[in-house]
Amino acid sequence: MTKIRYTELQGKFGDAFCGKSKTILEKEILPQYLPACRWFAGKLRKINELEILEDILFNSITSVAHLLMIRVSYSDGLPEIYMLPISFTPAPDTVSENYPFAVIAKIKLGSEEGIFFDATYDDSFRGALLLLIIRGESLNGLNGQLIAAYERRTKHNDQTYDNIKSSQVIKADQSNTSVLYEDKLILKLFRKLGEGINPDIEMVRFIYENASSHDEDIPLCMGFIEYRRANHPEPIFLGNLQRYVQNEGDAWSFTIGNITKYYENILYSGSSAGEIITINKCMFDVYLETIPDILIKFIGIRYIEMAAQLGKTTGQLHLILASHKNNPDFTPEPFGTLYQQSLYQSMQNTTKSHFKLLRKSLKLLPDAVKEDALYVLSNEREVLRVFKSVVDLKLTATRIRIHGDYHLGQVLCRGNDCVVIDFEGEPLLTLSERRLKRSPLRDVASMIRSFHYAPFSVLSKRTVFTQKNIMELMPWADLWYFYISGIFLSSYMDKVKSAEFMSVERAETESLLRIFLLEKAVYELGYELSNRPEWVSVPLKGIASLLHLNET
Repeated sequence: MTKIRYTELQGKFGDAFCGKSKTILEKEILPQYLPACRWFAGKLRKINELEILEDILFNSITSVAHLLMIRVSYSDGLPEIYMLPISFTPAPDTVSENYPFAVIAKIKLGSEEGIFFDATYDDSFRGALLLLIIRGESLNGLNGQLIAAYERRTKHNDQTYDNIKSSQVIKADQSNTSVLYEDKLILKLFRKLGEGINPDIEMVRFIYENASSHDEDIPLCMGFIEYRRANHPEPIFLGNLQRYVQNEGDAWSFTIGNITKYYENILYSGSSAGEIITINKCMFDVYLETIPDILIKFIGIRYIEMAAQLGKTTGQLHLILASHKNNPDFTPEPFGTLYQQSLYQSMQNTTKSHFKLLRKSLKLLPDAVKEDALYVLSNEREVLRVFKSVVDLKLTATRIRIHGDYHLGQVLCRGNDCVVIDFEGEPLLTLSERRLKRSPLRDVASMIRSFHYAPFSVLSKRTVFTQKNIMELMPWADLWYFYISGIFLSSYMDKVKSAEFMSVERAETESLLRIFLLEKAVYELGYELSNRPEWVSVPLKGIASLLHLNET
């Protein structure tokens, strides 16, 4: 029988974060644990040094935990700061069996053996966090203070939340950790930290204060946790407490279910995609009456209506975000020559970097994918030419605050409504970069790319469909993507057609959307090569189709 290896630390649990034990955490334990965390953004970078900057003790009747703020320095680029709360248990079976990814290390403290684990998977710690916010309390750390605030100025409908007994960590692949409290409240804990207001808090507040109606579909901000240091004017936000929106699941899950049924209907009917006569060549011209009847039958009117509602919801969101003329953080701004040049420079840098990575990965790609990869690589100049066109456009549209990380997983389905959540922005960007004003068509492009991913993700499930089925269904996947994206787009355009942030010239809007669709697909190419190489065929198909569109 193999003997379990424990890392021996001096003293009791509280002594593990100072002296020699702290050094072992910084040099050995944490450098091994952090890269395995799904929220850790530095997976592909070499860690040079790790330092515990702050240690804040949570010591309640039911929970003892240390909330750490950890600076990670790399061999290249700027360092990053992460938040990790740690608990110890001498009875590790429950954590190890249910949350093996939360186990940080097997530890021996004196004569006591157990594990260090991520305290967010401790029900007692989650309860202590909620009470800290509701009571508006603060905790002192080594170098600063953790301050919790409860938004008493918002309407809570006479509800009290200090009697909540249970909570759970939401199982989702995300850059942060979300805790659900009895279907009443949801607390998002920010793992990667930065100075300044977090957009998720800022945007939700703004939307609530400027929306025409305050119903249950608005993810109301209920409170937050921030960290402040002396002589540092900007706080660091660690958590955002919101009212939980009752829902029937996210739009991605709803979409995957719809596409699976769509494919089953097609296979059962024995229909051929070649029999469908389409009258649309551009997504901007797709409306319900232009969708072939057989597609409406196979897709189902309910999903088509959901896509249309999502277009309206997206348009309404952008109208709210562009509605304030006196708040400089939300006042719309023109593009300007310098901004357009910086936009192109960013696109150019990303393209060169990701295409270089694609060339290095060619030998590892399956033959079927390699063909698309070679086509895309041979058209690198054309990709850059499309991006270069953004400099030459005479843009009359304006830039506004946008969602910034918009996809089907960021939308909840609630009856006939769509509720947009998670306004934190692109996790790989700094907080200041996420707060920049951008074209709302970036959000539109991101959602359309999400619609592109959905039908091909279902086809990738080899246990569900045979290779013969996949070949038959591939043209149907393209049809689903084109018409559903078109319904979403036309519904969005109808909602914002009179908005000041939109150009009155359709040609300008079409050009911008094509540029942002291509930019998103190139970004996805790099992401998939680095994280999910088995998915790289989807952005490759997206880039190829957009290049073909540019030729026609």
